[in-house]
Parts: sequence; structure tokens; C-alpha cells
Amino acid sequence: MHHLLQGLKVLSNQGYRRFIFIPLLANLVFFILLTTFMFGVFSDSVLWVTDWLPSWMNFMGWFIWFILGSVFFIVYGFSFSIITNIFAAPFNGMLAEKIQRDMGVDLPEGESLGSLITRTLVRELSKLMYFIWYGIWVTLGLVVLAWIPLLNLLVPVLAFAWGAWCLAIQYLDYAADNNQQSFIDLRKDTKKSMFNTLTFGGCIAFLMMIPVVNIFVMPVAVAGATYMWLADIHRVQESNNGRLSKL
Repeated sequence: MHHLLQGLKVLSNQGYRRFIFIPLLANLVFFILLTTFMFGVFSDSVLWVTDWLPSWMNFMGWFIWFILGSVFFIVYGFSFSIITNIFAAPFNGMLAEKIQRDMGVDLPEGESLGSLITRTLVRELSKLMYFIWYGIWVTLGLVVLAWIPLLNLLVPVLAFAWGAWCLAIQYLDYAADNNQQSFIDLRKDTKKSMFNTLTFGGCIAFLMMIPVVNIFVMPVAVAGATYMWLADIHRVQESNNGRLSKL
């Protein structure tokens, strides 16, 4: 939460607004479309499952509603973040770069706008493949777990933890990519500080589940993740004259 508050504070600077306006506009349009679609799916799913239950299992209706509701909000927040980030990736990369430069931390040699857009989009697609591939296995595991009494209570918790992990590395990757750290190395580094990673991602996931609020979360998450990557993940040392000790 500390890094998100830092991100919110830094974005109050007018110099960052040009990196925020277009993604926010796209978020607003996508928010309307996704919210309408997801609530329709949720309503239909609840009706279908409750109709499918035999009469002697009607007492489980509340439990099914709880499970479906929990999964719905997790999927809703996760989907909103991942899909909007594909469009906003170049803007998020430039925002993370400007924040790092304003902090006085050196970056690798600059590149053209076209090269930046191409690199960030390719990186986003590689992340998306990672999320889809491992997400399939996580989903299958949760489906099996959902049929085991008592253990099925862990399904929403584990689903939220997976979403938190994905969101954390999603936003941390902008700073990592700008500094030429591979996605594989980023995942290794975040695993070394798993608690901080899940806490940061969990805060983002929670905010992403709140309609309207989720429209404004992305730039704050990018800024907060840039601070977190520099201070906690990468730990740039004396080469930058101790500037990061002020974070």
C-alpha cells in the first residue's frame, strides 16, 4: 500500500497527465462494456446453477452464490486490468520511464517511439501467454478443489492470490522492461520477496474489483510499481550515488 500511495502522490504532478489521459479514456469505454457483459454473465450463471441443483440441495444455494460471486469479482478485476494494459502498455512504459528519470535514476540508452511501442506490445503478449498458460492450470486445480468439502472454502482465497501475483508482476514489468530485465528474471526476483509482491498485487486487485475506482487504478499502479521495483526488487546500489535510499 505504501508504494501505491507514493504513486498517487507523484501523479499529482501536472507533468504526468499527458501519459494518463488517453489510457483513462480507454478505461472508461472498456469499463462500461465489461461491466455490462460481466454482470449479465454472473446473473445467467447463478440462475443456471440454481436451476441445475436438485431440490434436496437447495440449502447450498447461498454457498454457490458466495463462490460464484467471489470468482466473479476476481475475474472482473483481473480481466479489466489485463485487457486494458494491452492497449495502454506503451503509455505505461513511458510513464514508468519518466518517473524513473525524474527520480534521477539512469536508464539504458533511449529508443525511438516506434521501437518503444513495438517492444512493449511484444512484451505484453508474452505476459499474456504466461497468464493464460498458468491460469489454465490454476483454474483446473481450483475446479477440482471446489468439489472437496471444507477445502473448497480456499478457492476464493487462492484465486485472489493468483490474481494478486499476476497483477503485481504485470505492473512491475514496465520498470523491469525499461531497464532491460527479462520477464523470467523479474519473476525470479519477485519470488524472493513474495510477501511484498502479493501485498502490492492484492491492493491493486482489491481496487480493481471496485467499479468506477478501477478506471483510475492503472496509472497509480504503474507509478507505485516503478517505485517498488527500484526500491525493493532491483535495489540499485551505489552506482546511483545512494539516491534510492531516499525512497
